[in-house]
Amino acid sequence: MDKGYILCVDDEVSVLETLREQLRLHFGQTHEVEVAASAEDALTLIAQILESGGLIEVIITDQVMPGIKGDQFLEEVHKQLPDTIKILLTGHAGLASAIHAVNKGGLNRYIEKPWNMDSLKEDISQLIHKFREHVENQRMVTMLERRVVELESRIGA
Repeated sequence: MDKGYILCVDDEVSVLETLREQLRLHFGQTHEVEVAASAEDALTLIAQILESGGLIEVIITDQVMPGIKGDQFLEEVHKQLPDTIKILLTGHAGLASAIHAVNKGGLNRYIEKPWNMDSLKEDISQLIHKFREHVENQRMVTMLERRVVELESRIGA
């Protein structure tokens, strides 16, 4: 399988740099780690990755950012990428934001800052494993559906 993408979104440069380095250290062999300083920049980056045929497996976002907030960003992303793993990593999200992210944004995990990298790494590893199983299952179902159509057309001919 080609490298998947992990996208981190936070308006704090120090958080982005730390996350990028930690995630590259743990997932660099299997994933490209990209960062964006705003939800708007992230949406542009997502479009570029998808246009190039890339597979975005994980999005980690802060809640409190200028412009589009994290829960609203996840809602928008969820419309395009419902299967992508979505993690809200924040120190300031209230209960309403977290609930909105779960209900409208397909949130998989809520993690408070400062994060524990060992726990985050384990969560991401487990979620990626489930994501890849789901992608493989979808591929197999599609292949079987095509085969059924092919066989039915032979029988009907």
